Amino acid sequence: MGWGSKKPQGRSADQIENVLGRSATMHGDMKAEGAFRIDGTVEGSLESKASVVIGESGVVRGDVRGNDVVIAGQVIGNVSCTGHLEILASGKVEGDIAAKSLRIEPGAVFRGTSRMGDDAAKPRLTSVS
Repeated sequence: MGWGSKKPQGRSADQIENVLGRSATMHGDMKAEGAFRIDGTVEGSLESKASVVIGESGVVRGDVRGNDVVIAGQVIGNVSCTGHLEILASGKVEGDIAAKSLRIEPGAVFRGTSRMGDDAAKPRLTSVS
């Protein structure tokens, strides 16, 4: 799935079905069952039940949700994944992250808070006092 990553098993090993090219800009939220690869710009949230790959030229200004997520580009928003999150050396995340497991390469930028573990990507319940 990612650059230099082990080949993922299970649903995240699915072929990428949805691609936003380098010269494209999308305004609005995107949601799909299949995997995404973003090389252009998304002005809105991005959600997949499979993998999400943000290429080096990719920019997402909104939240990203997926099974396994690889970020080589830029995400300005929160990232949540039920599997593995990988921020590559060229990647930049400005927002909070939640993932079952996490890898950040040297040179990557992450500004926010992180939660890891089996329950990390599940929504938190807030109580009203």
